Amino acid sequence: MKVEVTGVDEVLANLEKKLGKNRVSRIENKALRDTGDKMVELTRKHVAYYQDTGATYDEVVRSNVRGAKKGIKRIDVGWEGSKSRWRLVHLNEFGYTRFGKRQNPRGMGAVQRAADESKSTAIKEMHEGLKELVE
Repeated sequence: MKVEVTGVDEVLANLEKKLGKNRVSRIENKALRDTGDKMVELTRKHVAYYQDTGATYDEVVRSNVRGAKKGIKRIDVGWEGSKSRWRLVHLNEFGYTRFGKRQNPRGMGAVQRAADESKSTAIKEMHEGLKELVE
């Protein structure tokens, strides 16, 4: 399904003209950080299935706001830390083969479920965060 939205550039230009580019950017960044925090909570909730030592749960982090190509800002959610949990998360997410037998861990697909749930949550959170622009 493809959706095309027209007039967004004009709306953003009018907001920047009315409020100033710096204020619009600060509000966007705050909304992105708040949404990223919610995504971290969702991811932690879903990976708690295969929590053993707690490192996989504790090391879920979000990045700072990044300006990507074409001026689109983003925040990444993932694992960071000294224990390299992303390797174990990969095995838990997709399963693995051990001694010739396919292993399907208890939390298989947990990150995908978190990503699916986060789509609707992210849109709601960004909408709430950006309401400050229209008030």
